[in-house]
Amino acid sequence: MSDPDSPTEFSDQDATAVPELSSDQSPDSGRRGLVTRVLERFPEASRRPLLCESVYNVGNGAYYSLNLLVPVVLETILNGTVLHLAVFWSVAHGSSVLSPLVGFAARFVPMKLLVVVPNIVTVTCLLGVTFNPTAFDNATWFTIVMAAAFVVRVFPRTGEMNMYRVLYPTTHRGAAVGILKAIMAVSALLITAAGYLWFNYQESLYWVLFLGVAALLLAGSLFYGAIPVRPDDSMAVTGSGSSLVAFARGLKVFFTDRRFLLYQIGFSFAGTANHMVFWMVPNLCTKYLGLGDEGTRFISALMPALLVTFSAPFWGRYLDRVNPMIGRATFNVLQGIAFVLFAVGGLTGMVWLVVIAALLHGVSAGGSAVNWLTGSLHFAGRDRVSLYNAIHVGLTGLRGFLGPLVGVVLYESGALGYGDLTVTGFSLGPHTFWVASGLSFLGAVTMFWQGVTDTGPRDEHAETKST
Repeated sequence: MSDPDSPTEFSDQDATAVPELSSDQSPDSGRRGLVTRVLERFPEASRRPLLCESVYNVGNGAYYSLNLLVPVVLETILNGTVLHLAVFWSVAHGSSVLSPLVGFAARFVPMKLLVVVPNIVTVTCLLGVTFNPTAFDNATWFTIVMAAAFVVRVFPRTGEMNMYRVLYPTTHRGAAVGILKAIMAVSALLITAAGYLWFNYQESLYWVLFLGVAALLLAGSLFYGAIPVRPDDSMAVTGSGSSLVAFARGLKVFFTDRRFLLYQIGFSFAGTANHMVFWMVPNLCTKYLGLGDEGTRFISALMPALLVTFSAPFWGRYLDRVNPMIGRATFNVLQGIAFVLFAVGGLTGMVWLVVIAALLHGVSAGGSAVNWLTGSLHFAGRDRVSLYNAIHVGLTGLRGFLGPLVGVVLYESGALGYGDLTVTGFSLGPHTFWVASGLSFLGAVTMFWQGVTDTGPRDEHAETKST
């Protein structure tokens, strides 16, 4: 019997054991269900993990929708300020800086449990939106609770990335992640749409939606716990169990693996730009476009979710044919154009330009999600999968923490902060999107250069060497 606490390794033979089947290869092909036909495109050992992860991503997608719904709740229901939006985004997405703890914890705890248990803790956090036992106003309490939930989720986010490497071979990984992200995106879209309708007609009971998300995430996590993996396929981890030693090794890897270092530098430009401005779109809609609550929710939440849903499968196949740098360059160009349109639309009050910007950003976000999850695996040998992903997510967290704080200072006017921790905003307003656009295009140029000069992925079973 298989051991559910150990990851799975694939050989080249495994990767080609089950060929793609077309409808003319069997008289029964047309009568087989869609799920069966999709699973048959993958090696036997990948099928049950793909099925379990598919169910998990229903709950995962429901939770992901909160990235879009929390800002609109703050902006349109709880009368939150721009600072509430920025602080939530900074803490929630900056939490990824804690990802090196995942690599350290994986020395003692099965990676699968590092996905399941923190998700259950997250469910507990979500229950906190139903009441406010403090003297804080509702917007502040809501910001605190949701930021805490996103901090806990750093473990599942990194753990999922590590598990992709051992559950799916290189030849099928992009397609598998594309399918999983499509399921996640469909779930996110449905919950976002439900939130859009619910908030429009029952905004005082907004917390009901969050209880539904908690239930879906809990159920999905139980399915993730049922993923089978074999005992002889654990990811190799070497060295001392000391967290300081692990951190020192991570820094050494980052600065000595030249390709990985350049990749992360290039990745940082557009990533920083996105964290600087994306969270402020609801405020742009209400303050500069004069839109009502319903229009703000539509542009800030429903439209991006729709585009991510339909673009993820396409981008998954695209990323199977190009290296991660070329893929990232493509997404950066789309993001840069979107930010230009956000800037022009916000400055001129032209709503249709902002609508197009939201569409383009949603398309680029669908591809960026797949690229972000799988890109660092291009550089990691089997002995350092967890370490490379931890570094990748940790740097994302650094950008996620600093980007919104820089963005709010550029965007807003007057004193920002609390007590002695105050700064004066630069009052750039929609002009802030010009800065984000420039960073996005710079990221596209650097990633394209790296992509055309890349020597190819590191061998799936080789140990990592500095380059």
